[in-house]
Amino acid sequence: INYEITVVTVNHVLGRRYFFPCKRWLAVDEDDCQLSRELVPVDEAFMKKGDEDEDDSEATLGLEQKAMSTTYTVRIKTGDKKYAGTDANVFMTLFGTKDDTGIITLKASKTHRNKFERGMIDEFTVEAVDLGPLRKLRIGHDNCGSAGWFLDWVEIDAQSVGQKLRFPCGRWLDKGEDDGAIVRDLFPNPLQTEFYTPFVPYEIKTFTSDVFGAGTDADVFIVLYGRDAVCTQQKSLCVNKRERRMYFERGAEDMFIVELEDVGDVIEKIRIGHDNRGVNPGWHLDRVEIRRLLRKGKGSETVIFPCERWLAKSEEDGETVRELQPSDIITEKLSRDGSLKVTEVEVEDALETHTYNVSVMTGDVSGSGTDANVFLTIYGDLGDTGERKLSKSETNSNKFERGSVDKFTIEAVDLGQVFKIKIRHDNSMVSPDWYLDQVEVFDLDTEEVYLFLCERWLSRKREDRLIERVFYVKVTDKYSHIHHDLILRSVTSSRYYTRLAVIPYHVSICTGPERDASTTSRAYVIIAGVNHAQTERLWLDLPDGRKGFQAGSLESFEAHGSDVGEIKKVEVIYELTVVTGDVQNAGTDTKIFMSVFGANGSTEEMMLQKNEDRFERGQEDTFNMEIDDIAPLKKMRLRIDGSGSRPDWFLDKVTLKGWNEVYVFTYEEWLSRTRGPKRTVICEMPAVVDDEVMVELTTYIIQVKTSDISGAGTDANVWVIVFGENGDTGTLALKDSTKSNKFERKQVDMFRFPDILSLGDLSKVRVWHDNTGIAPGWHLEHIDVKDEFMDKTFRFPCDRWLSKKGDDGQIMRELACANNDYLDLNEKTKYEICVTTGDTDETKENAWIVLEGKKCRSKELVMENSSKKKRFLRGNVDRFEFSSKNVGDIAAICLGHTPKDGKKVKGEAYWHVEEVVVTEKELGNKYIFRCNALIPLSSKRDDCLTFECTKTVESFASKARSLVPVKYEIIIITGDEKGAGTDANVFITIYGSNGDSGSRQLRQRLRNLFERGQTDRFVVEMLDMGDLQRVRVEHDNSGLCPGWLLDRVEITNTANGVTTIFLCGKWLDTNRADGQIARVLYPKY
Repeated sequence: INYEITVVTVNHVLGRRYFFPCKRWLAVDEDDCQLSRELVPVDEAFMKKGDEDEDDSEATLGLEQKAMSTTYTVRIKTGDKKYAGTDANVFMTLFGTKDDTGIITLKASKTHRNKFERGMIDEFTVEAVDLGPLRKLRIGHDNCGSAGWFLDWVEIDAQSVGQKLRFPCGRWLDKGEDDGAIVRDLFPNPLQTEFYTPFVPYEIKTFTSDVFGAGTDADVFIVLYGRDAVCTQQKSLCVNKRERRMYFERGAEDMFIVELEDVGDVIEKIRIGHDNRGVNPGWHLDRVEIRRLLRKGKGSETVIFPCERWLAKSEEDGETVRELQPSDIITEKLSRDGSLKVTEVEVEDALETHTYNVSVMTGDVSGSGTDANVFLTIYGDLGDTGERKLSKSETNSNKFERGSVDKFTIEAVDLGQVFKIKIRHDNSMVSPDWYLDQVEVFDLDTEEVYLFLCERWLSRKREDRLIERVFYVKVTDKYSHIHHDLILRSVTSSRYYTRLAVIPYHVSICTGPERDASTTSRAYVIIAGVNHAQTERLWLDLPDGRKGFQAGSLESFEAHGSDVGEIKKVEVIYELTVVTGDVQNAGTDTKIFMSVFGANGSTEEMMLQKNEDRFERGQEDTFNMEIDDIAPLKKMRLRIDGSGSRPDWFLDKVTLKGWNEVYVFTYEEWLSRTRGPKRTVICEMPAVVDDEVMVELTTYIIQVKTSDISGAGTDANVWVIVFGENGDTGTLALKDSTKSNKFERKQVDMFRFPDILSLGDLSKVRVWHDNTGIAPGWHLEHIDVKDEFMDKTFRFPCDRWLSKKGDDGQIMRELACANNDYLDLNEKTKYEICVTTGDTDETKENAWIVLEGKKCRSKELVMENSSKKKRFLRGNVDRFEFSSKNVGDIAAICLGHTPKDGKKVKGEAYWHVEEVVVTEKELGNKYIFRCNALIPLSSKRDDCLTFECTKTVESFASKARSLVPVKYEIIIITGDEKGAGTDANVFITIYGSNGDSGSRQLRQRLRNLFERGQTDRFVVEMLDMGDLQRVRVEHDNSGLCPGWLLDRVEITNTANGVTTIFLCGKWLDTNRADGQIARVLYPKY
């Protein structure tokens, strides 16, 4: 149909005609199966152009209409319940913020002939004009036939908007079920809404040549490429067999309007091909024309891609896929006077076509050859080849046999620097399993060779049972910088940097007001925009040589970087690079876990995601990770769990790039139970910064003294973890003692652990046993740990039972170091005071300070100035040392500014104080005061300013002294629902500012614990945890009914009476909710 509607303007003077073209089917068995259409107006100039060429008119108007309307793909899921399907006529209405579609009858499903059946998903297409954002949909049926219907959900995907909405239902539309309603209003679930880059419409014309047998019945597809390898998905031009029989006939010109990803302003190439199916699959393509609307102004641009070649297995080179470059660009633009201006230019800088020789080496192991069909995709920084079938080997008639090398030739538009391949087979024929050794790609035009080491099975029966793998190019010195950049762009974020103009960015950084919010590190940001564009690192360096960001401060910067368009997000990241060794079978599929230890604490154990293509032989894998601010870093611990089809891993090194340092952790050995000299799955590596090793290797000698009381010895297996300045040792099994029968009454057992990274001064030991053997109960007197590198011994007294039947029933103890008890801080101590004068007002007079501690207040400490020792000059840092009574933790200071001669002050004078740092010399605790204030000169002692402590840096010695035994009351409340109780064994780990408790089993003798609605109390003794930060609660899924509904956990420090509440309200059950049997809970504040 084609309607023309004439509208006269309101002023009755200027007449203007609007044309509403359609040229579409209104039929359930044609086009998109719709019986109604909304039409959009087209400018009269395009209609006049159409008078000259009717075909051009149809094409132009179709593209205009597509651009001005929104196509919705509607997917409807019928529930998987008995009698859930319906035979009734289903209809729906979409409601936007501006308009609605009216009633749409869902006649023909694209996915099923018999629609709305049990458990099926039916797909429909709906077009509408200017609805605005969708806010609801109304769906129902006419109750005809077997009418009852259980609707699970409706999903609406609007590609031109870049939004996919999910409308959950989960109810009956049945007059005999639920509330009897057969029409329901559904609303989108915000948590299930997906956003992505909006698609744009393209008009694609194919011109089939006028030669004998040129037409095809195959499924023709196309891929568009822009700059920097940005491409669309592969799109089939026909939607069904009927269309494939209609189009692509000899001498035919066929037009398709499709919505695809926006590849930018320049289309550098296209890939067009077919699946070689149908009666006559061979196709001789003359050319392809792609037209799209201009971004600014009215008009369009047509890009012409000549071909004039066969896409046929039986013609020319046998290829069914061609990559085409543009030859000409035709621009049609509407002028101000209403005329249509047409210009044509020739493309001068088109990419060249390259020939790639591919050599595939099959491994020389039993059963390594394959009879399956093999497919290869080559990726470069300028694009990819698309998937190519490796059909005709140039070297062997029977390809991919054991130990053979097969060579193939692939023609493609220049890929640039090749950095990865994807290779797979279809698992067909009798012997599909294949052991691939390596692949070599040779660019015949640039004479560059790219080697990909594989050494993997592609098999449904071996290793990880994958038949598709991704491999990255083996790095050589010549291309190492290129490889690192490409891997970072591909593996880490699958984004490509675009060549964009450089513009200024104005960045403001607001640091939080908390005490520990400040940092002295160098900061940078990465700004990400549309179409995957992003800036390089923009360093935020403070002016005037200042270092660090103060708590509560607001700093502004101007940084120049690439113009990314609309800003989508800003990243502040750490960069972690893991290098797998270049030895045979070095790659792994196992799970890898990492912990980092620094001077200011340690991180939690983090899993490094495999993502199928990481941790392969000779490969560098880069991660962007958030790591706690614990710098300077001391060491890293990596472990593998030995799972997967290839549990062994040869680790070369790890590099961690922080704010202003590069830390290198080198191992160069196997992590394996069966390979290498160490036969271990855990390794610790010292941090190396500028060739300086941060932690030295040592040997620990652990002496364990069992008490001299009846029944003190144990037959159980014993383990320890030693904690110190540089983290912990990890779990050490006390196996090889100097005594044959270890842990006997009044006996000293000695254990030697060589080649362990030194922990520095020690703080505590965690010791436990597994309660096995005839007599597992154990009374431990003390543990001595000697660090041979430091030549220092640390004692950890115990004098307690580790027994389920004695004492408090605990078989795990934490022992504090007795070496830290010698300091007597009840009397006097020394304080170092560092004062930083600002850049504005200095002084020649004296100053004084008073320390306000939690114990008491110091006397007035005078900081004298003199002509010989000039103090308090602009920008200077002056140090003073005073002996004073111990005031405890310093909460505030009073600063005064007084004349040296004590006389009255005439006029106004000030001293600009930037910062004061007070260090207690015995323990080394630092108290930082950010002042940035003017102190008035006054002879009166009351004229002073008071400043609260901004940040406290607690020394290791101070933390060690605070580790005293504390009893914690743990209250576990089970939910009050059916089946809420558990018969499983429950464990808890408590995390505080002083570390963690280790996993503790919650048990009581002769009591049925964790029943429905029950409150269970436990008392556990641990070294002071400090401020509680989180708890981990889990069970072992044992017993008849292991599922458990945990309501909450309450933990009370009995020493200070502070109670911390951790809310849960979730199931720990493999058969309910998310199936988790471990929960991490955070405090309720």
